[in-house]
Amino acid sequence: MAKHQCPNCHSPISLSYLFFSKYTTQYRCVKCSALMVSNRRRKITGLTLALFSSFLYSLINSHVQNLFLTTLVVFIVFFSILWLVPNQVELVDEQSKA
Repeated sequence: MAKHQCPNCHSPISLSYLFFSKYTTQYRCVKCSALMVSNRRRKITGLTLALFSSFLYSLINSHVQNLFLTTLVVFIVFFSILWLVPNQVELVDEQSKA
């Protein structure tokens, strides 16, 4: 069972949505057309990781003076942890929105 999947049909959610979308962006499942939005867990995870990433960046940058390497390590850690946290989306009731 995949970590990031549609709650309706269990098809995988694209990586581009998880990594590069805003927290207010809605996602429509390719397979069943269910509408999803980021839930509170994704928002808290993103905020926590942003704070952790800034701390990690300053820590690594004080020891390694290579800006590219420091930024690369922070991005890899950020996206890896973001990918490991499951259940970051929930279904949206389209009837109540209309």
